[in-house]
Amino acid sequence: MSDHQSVIMAMERESLAALSELLPNEEIRMIRPPQTGLLMMVAKDPFATDFCLGEILVTEAETEYRGHRGYAMVMGDEPEKATLTAAVAAIFQGNNDVLKTRIGQFLAPLASSLSQKAEWERRLLSKTQVNFETMVKG
Repeated sequence: MSDHQSVIMAMERESLAALSELLPNEEIRMIRPPQTGLLMMVAKDPFATDFCLGEILVTEAETEYRGHRGYAMVMGDEPEKATLTAAVAAIFQGNNDVLKTRIGQFLAPLASSLSQKAEWERRLLSKTQVNFETMVKG
């Protein structure tokens, strides 16, 4: 997942609306409108063997901005987030540095906040981690 996608996925409705206002919507063309689907979620078990957790709901979208395509797949039924993520991906492939800077400046404080929250959660969880190989056997 790109940094932009993780930030957009964490946004509330007000922030999504503000981001949408930054985009040149008249220049962004929808290639594939948001569609929901199912995707098999696979994880590795402790023995490095693939394990199917089950299907998850995803939303896909594809856009184009000045000849550059952007694609996004996000978890859940999130058509607005999928469309915005695809649009931002298309813009960041292009050469409109002013627009990229403006979007980057908008997303930076949200990304910083997410990073701080993730670090706090990592520290909190690390206190509960158990290393079974070093436990005293009784």
